Amino acid sequence: MPRRALVLAILAALAAAAAGGAGAETRCRAATLAEARAMAERAAAALRDKGPIDAFRRFADPEGGFIDRDLYVFVLDLEGRMWFNAVFPYRPGADLSAARDRQGRYFVREMIETAERRGAGWVEYEWISPCSGEMEPKSAYVVRVGPLLVAVGAYGALRL
Repeated sequence: MPRRALVLAILAALAAAAAGGAGAETRCRAATLAEARAMAERAAAALRDKGPIDAFRRFADPEGGFIDRDLYVFVLDLEGRMWFNAVFPYRPGADLSAARDRQGRYFVREMIETAERRGAGWVEYEWISPCSGEMEPKSAYVVRVGPLLVAVGAYGALRL
């Protein structure tokens, strides 16, 4: 899909998803690393099979199977722009490539490197938990889907 068409499809999907977004209404119980990875792989398959419009709608739907406890899907492109986040709203295309956590880790850059080099893998950083509203350790499993990466992370479940 040409870049311009991809961007337009993503923007249309974001507008549709925003109407039914989940916000922070998750049932708060920590999920496991295995559950985060499984959801990321299912989300990547949905994005690959259905395209961004249908996939983003499903990712935003609390009944769509992609929001579970503290697990949720987010989608970035390989330049570090956020295109979808089921819990934390961003302006479509917001550049997060320079984002760092409290430890100074450029976690978005690490996600991009992981997706480009291996196609999929884990990245650890700190992020705001939708359950506590506090910064907590997080391990996100990222999967490359063409020019995008799909990720789902488990809070407090570090692989270190």
